[in-house]
Amino acid sequence: MELDELRSIWSQHEQKLVESTRINQVLLRKLLIANTEKRIDWMKIRTLAGLILPLIGIVFIVAPRIEFSFKFDVVLGIALFGSLSILTYIWAIRVYLLIERLNFNESVLSVSKQLKLVEKYKLKITKHSLILAPFMIIGVFLSAGIPFLSAKMIPFYALMVIVFLVSTYIRTKHGLVAQLRKIDTDLEEILKLELDEP
Repeated sequence: MELDELRSIWSQHEQKLVESTRINQVLLRKLLIANTEKRIDWMKIRTLAGLILPLIGIVFIVAPRIEFSFKFDVVLGIALFGSLSILTYIWAIRVYLLIERLNFNESVLSVSKQLKLVEKYKLKITKHSLILAPFMIIGVFLSAGIPFLSAKMIPFYALMVIVFLVSTYIRTKHGLVAQLRKIDTDLEEILKLELDEP
């Protein structure tokens, strides 16, 4: 009789342990999802701010200072800078829309695939933006009447290259792509928890 009582007590404790483990996994999953959703919300806010702030800058800072003339350099500079700015702005809108489509009501694998799509697109945009940046700067110089082939501009070019390299490093190391990788790690942990559930 004592052995049967011990077995029943042991099985009750085992059931409580299994139930406690299941509850802990559910709570951990909810916590990981909440943290991931917060990161994605923060990315949405940053991306949206990146869409709004340039428009404010153009309307209130750049537009009032433009002295338009029909000189070839000015027209070429405005066309070069304007077209490349519009192109990169369209890319930024696309990134925002991809981030906005992330939905945690779907399966973790589906969210992970969507996240990989955002990461791949963001890397592609970053690469193309870095390639186009010198042409945008030339467009600014031409439209402002700054002689960009002058020897006096060499220190400015050196400073510009340094800032360009530092900003590239920061964008790739701590920017959106790094955040997407952190979110992807959280999603992998959530998927492991889902697979471990009985």
